[in-house]
Amino acid sequence: MSLEAVIREMQPSAADSMVESLIEAVRSDLADVPGLLATLTTLDPAELLRLARRLGWTVQTFIDFDLHQQRSRLRIEAALASAAVWDDTGSFWEAMRLQLGGCRPVLTAFEIVVRSRAADIHVPEGTPIWEREHLQDLQEADSEADWERLAERAHAFPKLPRPDLCVAQATRALALLDWPRLVHLADETKSWLLGHMLLSPLPLADAFRLATASVSGHVRFAALERIVRREKRRLSPEEETALKNLLLILAKDENDWPRWLAVCNRYPVRNPHMQAALGRALARSGMRALRDYVESISLHISGGEGRECVTRCLSVFRACAGQSKRHTLWREAFKRWQTWDFGRDEEQGLNTIARSELDYGVVGWLIEGEEQEPCLNLDQAFEQELSELDIQWHASVSTAISGFLDCCPDIKSWLMQGGNQHAMRTGFQDRPFMCRQLQATCSISGATIGMADKTRRTTPARCCLNAWSGGRAQCAEHRRMHNFSSCDCCL
Repeated sequence: MSLEAVIREMQPSAADSMVESLIEAVRSDLADVPGLLATLTTLDPAELLRLARRLGWTVQTFIDFDLHQQRSRLRIEAALASAAVWDDTGSFWEAMRLQLGGCRPVLTAFEIVVRSRAADIHVPEGTPIWEREHLQDLQEADSEADWERLAERAHAFPKLPRPDLCVAQATRALALLDWPRLVHLADETKSWLLGHMLLSPLPLADAFRLATASVSGHVRFAALERIVRREKRRLSPEEETALKNLLLILAKDENDWPRWLAVCNRYPVRNPHMQAALGRALARSGMRALRDYVESISLHISGGEGRECVTRCLSVFRACAGQSKRHTLWREAFKRWQTWDFGRDEEQGLNTIARSELDYGVVGWLIEGEEQEPCLNLDQAFEQELSELDIQWHASVSTAISGFLDCCPDIKSWLMQGGNQHAMRTGFQDRPFMCRQLQATCSISGATIGMADKTRRTTPARCCLNAWSGGRAQCAEHRRMHNFSSCDCCL
């Protein structure tokens, strides 16, 4: 066999040249094997026997392996290169479980092969100074376990090195034949790139399981970075459960949990495929982890697709969590929503009814948490606020409109309380209940009086309050009185 010739004649050399020689030998010996495996059911008995004998060399090499055998390193690498061809359907190591499950010499050899590779970073001559600085910052973040900064710097490296076929086969073999040994290897991983190379040969669900079992933060980061950036797709039920278990372990670390959330949840719209797993993990997490989750989300006045992603996460959370945890998360969401106040501290003006990513949690608090206030008090408070807004001076029509819409956080909470009974009857419907009055836009483009670059709105916006409490007829009266072009809030 050409593989045997390589084992006998090849001189000790670097891993790269050794693997290249083994790949050439495998192509020479086994190039036809994938085609034969694809047509296995059509082969006659003689062809099956010849194919089995060829497979026998690989199997027997593993079974008879001796660490003290001459050229043992080359022999195990050659057998692994051969196994890569026979593992075309992914079932080779499963079939070898009985033969190799307790064979310590060959399992130790697999570990040696995995340890023998390292991620070598080479900076070519002429590389711009800013790229060198970026790499240096990435390496510093990696050594300091600063996951948020490391995730930001990792954006510049869309392509990462992958282990050669021998290391890939050794890793998959350990995953099936000696899981504790593979976990021990993961525990000793001290860099993100090494964690990536250890996980990349494994299916996604197994990568999550290894990161969950390991205590290495770098392996956990590699698993999270893989799903956040490199394998963005719909997860299978098995993968979703494995990701949920990983997130649950991460949430137990009170110091690092906010940093993990910064990696995967600052902008939920970027990771819609993670939301169900995150919701299931939150349902079993502690109270502080729930608060950190709420604080991790970057809020925007449009909400948009990010709002849909958070709604997906929180609807799964609501279905899985007990009352006390729901109460905690809803309360924290409502507090964050009130404090944020639609970016008022950032001087963000509003030109329409605004939404936010946390709307589902806000509605959850109003329905399941907050005690209901008498409707009369709400009417009076809202009317007073509108009256005060009416007598203020505004720099422009735009600021007048924005001032009116700034009242809408309060309007929204009150109207959602008004819709409480409907929401309870519909069982929350896995999405926030929003009164149609809130989602409509009321025209407030009434007459204005300009004076010294100031503009006072003379059209009273309390028409909306009257429409809410008094019905369509009263709203129609106000439209005639104040020349409103429309008032879509009356439905």
